[in-house]
Parts: sequence; structure tokens; C-alpha cells
Amino acid sequence: MLDPMNRLTADDDLFVKLHHMYPNLLATQVAWVFDEPLPREFWQKFTDHLAHGFVARRVRKTRIPFARPWFDQLQIPIIVNEDTEPVPADGYLDWLWQKGDFEVDPYNGVIANVCIAPTTDGGQIVTYVVSHIIADGGAGLRALKDAIARFDADLPVSYEESSGKQVGTTPDSKLVEVRGHLVDAGRQLRAAGIGLGRAWKARHVTGKPRNPRPAEPRLHFDGEWTPASVILEVPVADVERIAEQRGGTVNGVMVALCTGLLGRSGRVTEGTKVRVEVPHALRSGDGDASANNTTALPIQVTYRSGGKIDLVEIRDAIRTAGQAYKDPSRTPPIQHLQPIQMMLPLPVLRYLSRTAKNPEALVSNMGEVIQSVSTIGGVKARIVVGRPRLGLAPVDLYRSLEAGVNLFTGNDGKTMMLNINGCDPDRFPTRESLQKMIVDEFNDWGLTPNFWGC
Repeated sequence: MLDPMNRLTADDDLFVKLHHMYPNLLATQVAWVFDEPLPREFWQKFTDHLAHGFVARRVRKTRIPFARPWFDQLQIPIIVNEDTEPVPADGYLDWLWQKGDFEVDPYNGVIANVCIAPTTDGGQIVTYVVSHIIADGGAGLRALKDAIARFDADLPVSYEESSGKQVGTTPDSKLVEVRGHLVDAGRQLRAAGIGLGRAWKARHVTGKPRNPRPAEPRLHFDGEWTPASVILEVPVADVERIAEQRGGTVNGVMVALCTGLLGRSGRVTEGTKVRVEVPHALRSGDGDASANNTTALPIQVTYRSGGKIDLVEIRDAIRTAGQAYKDPSRTPPIQHLQPIQMMLPLPVLRYLSRTAKNPEALVSNMGEVIQSVSTIGGVKARIVVGRPRLGLAPVDLYRSLEAGVNLFTGNDGKTMMLNINGCDPDRFPTRESLQKMIVDEFNDWGLTPNFWGC
């Protein structure tokens, strides 16, 4: 018998449990700036398509041991929130962060927020924020592209005819539902046994080492803290020129800039090997119904100050990491234990999370894919931005996670837009401190950053 439900993956489950510990800590956010304002009715009609599409899902649970939670359709609408106060160009970034601050309830379906506001130059700024429980970047773009296509074609709102049909639902028959849970419980137990066996075989495999976070300095903060975040622009041609001159790639330049910022902050010293995570999409196409389906390829990059990081080293490291990922014998044991991770109750995971670490450096290059959602209803946005939105949390949480710098970028063929987050409170305490380091690091590479929205 087949399980009729769309079950959460290990990554989905981890984000659910993270939400219980630190609500709305991580979300996926897309924003547009238009030259002319569009009426609220326009945006509500578009949002209705989103509310019946690929990310219109809520989480449901069962009491049957070992059976995984599953996704079901939303039962509440997503209402467009409209601000009347015009947002200045240097206030875009603060406005975007504020609109990502909403009460997420994955079980009742409060999972997304859509907001619009006029801009002081007579245009309009729009943001769509969705909990990472429900969507990684790939899922968010899948939902937006489908909603835009249906909106442009003036098709009716529909779960059955849109990508919403992939969300799944709960069988009408309780007997069929219970049988599905029993089937999934059995599969999970088998997966746990297989995972244990593979982990044992891979017990001598180790991942790329990371550098310990220095204990000093330790700054004082009042209340909670959110990572320093900036968005900036650089010409694609300048980045391509540097990559060609140095024997690397555009992606390699992004990795080098991120590594350079980590070193410039004092987290690592000259000649240190830095572990950099490079996200790798596992989504198999439009038929993939998962909410989160991304892994990270770890590489090591030698930090050199003054814009001297070796792009050839980065290019070779990324190629080697991609080959290693395809070889199960080189997979660290922890990766094989994901089925067991899903079985752990929240109190146990909360205890184990005390030693959990975030990447010291993470770099994601979306290329031009973000441009696929730049035009809505035949109106092209002046700017479209995709980024992770990081929430407020106790300062000591960010310290204990030992996160460093993450960089997300996309481009329109002419201009690269980079979202850079400084996640170490003692090295990037403010946006201004991060901006100064960015200017210095980029200048060493022959780049001039143009900060956007702040």
C-alpha cells in the first residue's frame, strides 16, 4: 500500500523543531520595487493564487509513533497588508525586515506575509515572506512562478489546477489515513536501521573541519540581536573580469569575498583554512513536492588578506566537493542518521542543539533565476531581491551557533545584487560595522559596492 500523504523531509522537520525553540528565526523573503503603484486589489488577487499554490501548506501531526508529520492545504487566506506611509529609498531594508516579523503558526497555516507600501519617489515596494518550514528558496520561486503564470493568464484560483495540487492533503477516510501512518512508520523504522548501518560503515569519514570561534572580544548588547544585514550592487562585468584574470569563476569570487570578510572581522587569521558551505539544490524539477530540498557542499578555502585569496583553489575545491557528494562512501555518519533525527522528541533535540553550529561562511549564487519572477501582471519591477530573513534572538544564541558570514547573490545579466549577513554579534555588531568591512574588502578586489535600501 502506498502512503497517500506528502510527508515532511528531515530538513522540513528540523525547521519545525527550530521554530518551536526560536520562532520565526529564518524565513525566505522576496521583494519588488515598482516605478508605479499598483492597487491593493491587484495584489490581493495575486496573493490568492499564492494561497492556493505550491507553498500554501500547513503541518499536521499524528500520534502514531515514528510516522512523520505531513503537509495539508491551508484553511485560511493570506491577506495583503497595506502601509500608507511612504518608504524612502534608504529605508527599504529596514521596512523589509520589519514586514518579516509576524507570528508564524505552521499548524494553523499562518505561514506567509504579503505587504505593500508606497515609496517616496512615487513607486511601490512589495514583499512576500514565507516561513522556511514551508519553503526554501527553490520552493518559494516555484510558488511565485506558478502564481504569476496563472495570474497573468487570468485563470481562477485553484488548488487542483495549480502547483497547489502537489501540497497534498489528508484522506477523507480515517482508515486510509491510519493505514498511511502505519506504512510510513514502518518505512521510517527501516530507514533508521539502514541509516545506522551506513553510519557505522562511514564511522571513519569526517567532514571538513571548522575553526573555533574566538571567545574575545565580547561586546555588550541590550536585549535581543539580529544579524547585521546589507544589500549591495556591483556590475556583473567587473566580477567576470576579476574571475577571468585570476583563473576562477564568478561563484569563486563570491566565495572569496565572503571568506575575506570573515578574515577581516578577526574570526580567522592569515593562512587559515576556512570551511565554506556552498548550497546545492536537490530539487528534481516541477514534480518535486518537498518544501526544503537543499544540501550544502563543504569546501576549504585558505584565507589571504588584501584580496589575495586563490580563485583556482576555490574552483578546484567546489569541483571536488561535487564529486564527493555523489559518493556515499565519503558521506559523514551524521548525514545517514536523518531518519533517527526525525524520531527525536523536541526536549532531546533541544538538549542536543546546545552543540549545534551554523556555517562559519556560506555562499549561495542564484544567478539570473530571480528574474523569472520580476514581472507580475505584465508590470516589470525596477528591482527584485531574494534573500533569507533572519530574526531576533538572544545574543548568546548567535554566539553559541558560531555563525560567521553568509552571502546570497543573484543578477539580471548586468548588475549583481548581494545580500550579506554578518551573523557574529561581536564582530559585526551593527550594519555600519559590516558596511565598512565590505567597502575595504571589495576595494581590495577592485570592486566598488553600491549599497541598496539603507
